[in-house]
Amino acid sequence: MDSAIGKSLLVVVSLQTAIAVTALSSSPEAAIAAAAIGVLAIARYGSVSFFASSLGSGAKLGLRTLAGSAWVIGLMALGAAIAAVAVKARPALPWAIAAAVAGPIGMSALAFGTGLGELASARPRRLGGKR
Repeated sequence: MDSAIGKSLLVVVSLQTAIAVTALSSSPEAAIAAAAIGVLAIARYGSVSFFASSLGSGAKLGLRTLAGSAWVIGLMALGAAIAAVAVKARPALPWAIAAAVAGPIGMSALAFGTGLGELASARPRRLGGKR
């Protein structure tokens, strides 16, 4: 597993765990909603990684189609789950939304921090993470 993929997966899983545990202080239903959305968000992250890896290195069209379909289905499932929480457990909705946006916000923070670290570094770095 690539170091960047491992770090980003660790960030997403850590954020999802923290949100679900914190939601437990609100109510058990909020924790369940946050955990369920978190699992879907992690699966969607995996499908996005699969799709991104299928774009390069001459991957076959069928593999790209499968990866793209998984990404779209994951996004639709996430939206449907948030809608279900909004209808069935309205007080848990803020926790569900927090779990849904934690991954993109965490990934943006990781990318921003990594970029600032590289800019501050005195050593030049080539694309692809090789020094």
